Amino acid sequence: METARTARVHVIWTCIALVVILIASCLTYVFLPKVPGCQRVNIRSASSLFDPTVTESMFRRQPSREHWLLKADHCSHESGHLKWEDEWAEHRNESILDHTHTWIVIRESGVYLVYIQVNFKLKTQINSSSPVELKLLVDFNYGEGTQMFAAAHDTQLVSANTVQDAKLYTFLLMNMKSANQLSVRAFPGELVNIDPRPFSTYITFLKWSDSW
Repeated sequence: METARTARVHVIWTCIALVVILIASCLTYVFLPKVPGCQRVNIRSASSLFDPTVTESMFRRQPSREHWLLKADHCSHESGHLKWEDEWAEHRNESILDHTHTWIVIRESGVYLVYIQVNFKLKTQINSSSPVELKLLVDFNYGEGTQMFAAAHDTQLVSANTVQDAKLYTFLLMNMKSANQLSVRAFPGELVNIDPRPFSTYITFLKWSDSW
């Protein structure tokens, strides 16, 4: 009974990830502002999917069914690094995470649709009415170096004597090679919501094609 329920959950989350990412990727630009001093990464705007030549080349070969759903189970208050847990670990023969569970290691080269969502629980600061600055950063390690991107940011004003939720998210269409790595940082780290059920801070990967 438990196995059947787990299988159903697996299928449901796969469908949700496919639908949400596919729809949003066609509507969202992913040329995002970068942190000053960083180089350019091989990330394309999702609007390029409307280019017939790009679409034809992407579907020339049948891609694998590589897909992942990782949920956050810890956030460093100092560095802001999120640590991940594979939601479907019991169905996998190997992990996509390194030994620290901070870096996500790509297994197959190809073009990936990536969706990242981070939830924050905002609390009123004692003797302070200053707005809370929220930030979501993505680090991309391609072997020769690491590039850092400002994926999303927001400013929230917390009402007195309240606890409220805030959400940052971003979509990326990334051409990555095997052994490339990604990590995610969120600030302020102490406000990140990592409640396991229902989890609200997570990242999904879906291999879109073998190449541009």
